[in-house]
Amino acid sequence: MPQLWTEKYRPKKVAEVVGNQDSVKAFLEWMKSWEIGNPAKKAALLYGPAGVGKTSLVLAYGREYGYDVVEVNASDWRNEEKMKAVVGESSQYASLDGYSKKIILVDEVDGIAGREDAGGISALRKIINETRVPIVMVANNPWDQKLAPIREQSVMIEFKRLSKTAITKRLKEICEREGIKVPDDVLSKLAERSEGDLRSAIMDLQAVAAGKNTLTEKDLEVLGERNRVKEIFEALRYIFYAKSIRGARAAIEGLELEPQAIYTWILDNAPTQITEPDELAQAFDLLARADIYFARIEKLQMWRLMKYAIPMMTGGVAVARRTPPKGFQKFTFPHKIRLFQQYKNEREIRQSIAWKIASKLHLSSYKAGKEMLPYIGFIISRSDKSKPRIVEYFEFTDEEVGYLKKIYGEVEEKKEEIKEVKVKKPVKHSRGKS
Repeated sequence: MPQLWTEKYRPKKVAEVVGNQDSVKAFLEWMKSWEIGNPAKKAALLYGPAGVGKTSLVLAYGREYGYDVVEVNASDWRNEEKMKAVVGESSQYASLDGYSKKIILVDEVDGIAGREDAGGISALRKIINETRVPIVMVANNPWDQKLAPIREQSVMIEFKRLSKTAITKRLKEICEREGIKVPDDVLSKLAERSEGDLRSAIMDLQAVAAGKNTLTEKDLEVLGERNRVKEIFEALRYIFYAKSIRGARAAIEGLELEPQAIYTWILDNAPTQITEPDELAQAFDLLARADIYFARIEKLQMWRLMKYAIPMMTGGVAVARRTPPKGFQKFTFPHKIRLFQQYKNEREIRQSIAWKIASKLHLSSYKAGKEMLPYIGFIISRSDKSKPRIVEYFEFTDEEVGYLKKIYGEVEEKKEEIKEVKVKKPVKHSRGKS
């Protein structure tokens, strides 16, 4: 079996780590504090999306600077006894294979946050207090309330999704080493498809490049497209032009989209594909009924109702359309989904802020986002005196502070404008006496 390229081309030195240079610098500074024997905190928590280099950075550092990296997957060692036996002993003694320096790497630390893992968390906390070697923990989402004690003991280092340019550059380097000719636009499409996940991009590249010396855009078709735009357009064509309910229903089989997402595509395209008012009214009536079923499914978890919702939104719409449109009518990307994609990063920032508030104030993330976030945002956007303490307490990043200042600063400006308009008195024009 050929070696996986994700391992073959894993960084051997810190300088080879792709992207997140500020995070890499923060990690190096923390390790330097260990080197001089004066770490402010004995553990570091590297967090962020999958495939952005968190684990690779630790392994590269160990290899370059002569550390033995002892890897432990936290989700496999959930109770206190096992955590002490594996991590505890490693944190107290030197390596057996000749290395004098050691790093304990605890991967998937957010995997010990369930109810059954309380013992594992308390054991890990005690190990951090007593450790004689650096402990590095890795997590995708570290904001679970049960991980709060570990966060307080750790230097928090955030990793973000990699840019399309950075991923494309790394893929090009791999192709050159493998002797594969690939146009830049093909590599760019692979990078875009990965959504900031370098590991995913490298795995996709290896999958399409197997046994080839050159790659073209056509070779990417075996992967499919992550957003499935081409497939959904084809499915819509079958739905709106189908002659039977069964034919329209079969159009969505194999689509890697949730039924509710397909529903949105059909709903937004119905007005351009069904031109007769009475036919469109019938189609909308069926779509409304399907929407009611979706609401019941979501609220009551009654998944058996899906057998009614899907035929209504596919076959029902196909049957409702009896008059073909005049000329070709192209399908369009739904406005709702376009907006979701446009503000995806903003939603992720807001969710991260809510998680941090929830963990500190012992609330659900929903309640923190709905009730507390506006107040905290107002304080940060209006008060320069208390802002540093609030930012430090909630461990907000510069990006999160910038978001709060932007959103809630604009809200207050609009309120002031409305207030000024209200207090303005209308000008009275006096009439001259005749």
